Amino acid sequence: MKNQSGFTFIEIIITLGIVGILFAVSGVALSRLQQSITSRASDKEVLAILSNASRKARHGSQGSSWGVFIPYNETTRSTGTITVFSGTSYATRTAVNDLVYSVNTDIHFSSVNFSGTAPDAVNDHEIVFNALTGATTQYGSLTLEWYGSTRILNVSADGIVSRE
Repeated sequence: MKNQSGFTFIEIIITLGIVGILFAVSGVALSRLQQSITSRASDKEVLAILSNASRKARHGSQGSSWGVFIPYNETTRSTGTITVFSGTSYATRTAVNDLVYSVNTDIHFSSVNFSGTAPDAVNDHEIVFNALTGATTQYGSLTLEWYGSTRILNVSADGIVSRE
């Protein structure tokens, strides 16, 4: 009798099932890793943008105040860009000095409170740091949410940006 070598149909199905399960598990793990990396980078990115405007004001760059404009949608609470501008408000800024940063559109600006000591006239979409001091009357906090993570960024009256 001749020895037959090869695989049975059952063995092939079991092998393909195991390979399929391994691909599914690794896909979920890679997705979670990507979300984790994005969540760490996103709040640091927004913190760096706010700090950049504060630093520019403190150093007297362009001889003016510097601010940050966050054009988030009031319904979706997200945006694709944040603008650092030169001037005392976004509306009266020197547009040639604008620095426009792209941000992750999955970030939701769930709470933005830059009212400081008085109600904010610009619906908390902007904060301005005074020239040479970096101080602001629009201090407050910003709560970011994405992929189930929440981060709070604080801006003090001295214009110092920190993360909770």
